[in-house]
Amino acid sequence: MTGQATLDQALERYQAGDYPAAETLGRQLLRSIPRDPTLNAILGMVATQTGRHGEAIPFLKVAVAAAPDNIPLRIGLGFALANSGKLDEARAVAAGSNVPQLARIAAFVDQQQGRHVAAINGYRQVVAGFPGDAESWNNLGLLLTQTGDIGGAVDALQRAMALRPNADIIVNLSRALARGERHDERQRLLRAAVQRTPDDATLLIELGLAEGAAGDLAASEGAYRRALTLAPAMPASYLEYGMMLESLSRLDALQALVDQARARAIDAPAIDFLEAWLLKRRGRFSDALALAEKAGDGIDASRHAQLLGDLYDRLGESERAFAAFAEMNRLGALGPAADFARALDLPAAIRRMDDALAPERLRGWPRSDVSADLPEPAFLVGFPRSGTTLLDTLLMAAPELEVLEEMPMVERCETQLGTRTLDEINKADVVRLRTTYFDTLRGLRPDLDPSRQIIDKFPLHLARAPLIHRMFPTARFIMVERHPCDVVLSCFMARFQTNRASVHFHDLASAARLYDLAMRVWTRSVEQLALRLHVIRYERMVTDLAGEIRPLLSFLSVPWRDDVLDNQASAKRRAHVPTASYAQVTEPIYQRASGRWERYRAHLDPVLPILAPWAERMGYPI
Repeated sequence: MTGQATLDQALERYQAGDYPAAETLGRQLLRSIPRDPTLNAILGMVATQTGRHGEAIPFLKVAVAAAPDNIPLRIGLGFALANSGKLDEARAVAAGSNVPQLARIAAFVDQQQGRHVAAINGYRQVVAGFPGDAESWNNLGLLLTQTGDIGGAVDALQRAMALRPNADIIVNLSRALARGERHDERQRLLRAAVQRTPDDATLLIELGLAEGAAGDLAASEGAYRRALTLAPAMPASYLEYGMMLESLSRLDALQALVDQARARAIDAPAIDFLEAWLLKRRGRFSDALALAEKAGDGIDASRHAQLLGDLYDRLGESERAFAAFAEMNRLGALGPAADFARALDLPAAIRRMDDALAPERLRGWPRSDVSADLPEPAFLVGFPRSGTTLLDTLLMAAPELEVLEEMPMVERCETQLGTRTLDEINKADVVRLRTTYFDTLRGLRPDLDPSRQIIDKFPLHLARAPLIHRMFPTARFIMVERHPCDVVLSCFMARFQTNRASVHFHDLASAARLYDLAMRVWTRSVEQLALRLHVIRYERMVTDLAGEIRPLLSFLSVPWRDDVLDNQASAKRRAHVPTASYAQVTEPIYQRASGRWERYRAHLDPVLPILAPWAERMGYPI
């Protein structure tokens, strides 16, 4: 057979999809015509089609040099370069083309190199010309999720899922819905996906997360258990289920899960990580640290740093603890999620509340009448990590009270208010705001017992006191105060879900500034609005609980009962503690966190000028 005949046959075999035969024939010709464009095109495309991208590149470069306008060859070369990590070369090959496949390569490179706006625009160009490209819809959805356009992300990912309903795209859509706090939609999505594909352990784990976020803890546990049955050697099944058990303080169940993994000889960092958490909760800090220090591979780095920081702190290794917490916060401060939270600009919203307290504005407030039909809640406030979760856990033992934990009624009212200031709204507006508050509450808690007094616990509502007072002029406030240095340090040491408040806890300076701003609005509110107020001091609560709680119950017109002193029994009755304090409220009341800031004084020195005036005002040593 002549060389041309062999080449023709190799091309024929390639076009027929017989890649092994095409490659065998093509390689017979390499020595005789190594620079032939057709031969190089065949060998390059075969290598690309079979996933050998690095091997494809030199062949395709020869072919494209001979035929630079050949779009399929340029696509093949750009694809091979991108998949080999040669991103700049791939971008050069794809540049300047309106062909959807080449535009997709350019968008992919922009995505990988962090040019999110360019990548979004690129993928939009691709799907406009090629609306059936599921991968581009998926990548567009991922980018829009990262940049905070949750509505656009959900739309893009739903289009991707309609074209290719695989597990990866479903999980990406689930996480976009989670970012948008669209928990019911997420729950429905995962339930339907698992019903279609009941044997996919990855989808079951995601369903477990979705059920938990929607508040159905029994269904969450069921999903994790099914995932473990299907994939008994899959570390992720153990990790997410184990962290759920830990957050619920079900330590015996967590021990059984770890034992199960060990019995199955699953030697994975995830299992060491879970056992380290378990040992920490049981007070075996040195043993926990030995496991935690070797459990880093494959574990979320922020989670890992949090665990190390907690253990170093409990073992008195303050410098190592601070370094671990600093790393946890560095990781939390990175990325579009944190950028989006910062863009929401909580300090600006608090300053607007401060402006509302200007004397000339207060004079313009029409008097709000108390509504007999809508009872006024009491509001439990305090800067985060002041002890509000411990107090609300204690109050849950009183059957006369309905304690609501960090629910969005006041936030919905604030959103309804929009840009209007408190002196611009009239009595009818106030009635509408109160109605919004209770309509939102009934939607979230249709089972609410109307005979019980509502305690609306939301720590940072202390900075919304003017709005709350405008809506509920005789509402009672319970303020929990704690040494400002301990509060700010504890915020820095806690691993919160990223939101517009917690994003300011990633460094001590921003946490201190937010504390100063929130406390300024609170103290001005107390002074100028004559709030009905009872103050609880954290340090007294942990040394003389009965002496601190008895006057509070009297303030709330609730009779005394000894049950309110047993935080552990009350915590066990709760299905879930949805705050960063979940572990502490299940322990006996302790004093170790009082004055902890002194061990970290050198790190707090730069923010003491901000915090010291507040400490002195409250009578704390500094």
